[in-house]
Amino acid sequence: MHHQTLTLLILTTALVIVFFIIWYVHKVRVAAWAEFANRHGMHADGLELEGTYEGYPMRLETQSRGSGKNQYRVTVLHLSTNGALPPEFSLEPEGLGDKLLKLFGKGDEELGDEQFDKRFDLSNLTASATEVLRHPSVQQHLYEMLSYYRAFHIREGWIQAEQRDIPSTADALEELTGPALMLAHTLEEAAGRTQGRTAG
Repeated sequence: MHHQTLTLLILTTALVIVFFIIWYVHKVRVAAWAEFANRHGMHADGLELEGTYEGYPMRLETQSRGSGKNQYRVTVLHLSTNGALPPEFSLEPEGLGDKLLKLFGKGDEELGDEQFDKRFDLSNLTASATEVLRHPSVQQHLYEMLSYYRAFHIREGWIQAEQRDIPSTADALEELTGPALMLAHTLEEAAGRTQGRTAG
């Protein structure tokens, strides 16, 4: 009886410690997200942020991926391109399925740049989007997005990028949003230069 009581006490203590750690980590994360929101004049509601970030509408949230024992959390960033790309245009990293379709002559639209086209799947590629995507600085930042984020795409005028795990400091959130923000800036600059040449 004494052995059973001791075992129960140890298990209960372990559970209390685990729940305390989970609660504490969540509390730290919520405080960090609130700090980030305050830095940029945004609104924070737990692990969700919304507002304007450096001039770009943005939303940041957490979502679940996988199922069962393989389930995990990701942080998902939604950042507007401020009209730098047409809403009907879409871009995403090219997957194995896309490569196989190309072998059978059913590939996506292409920019005409071999290195770029083998990395990205493009849809509804307009003349204005083509001009923007041909800028070397835009391509450089898109390649950086490939290496930095777990997944990303551009659809309906928004960049969506996700990273595994949840940032626990405001500085980590700055790092998470940095590459996407730089891409948005570069897209807008390239679109402005393209429109300027068209107007000229």
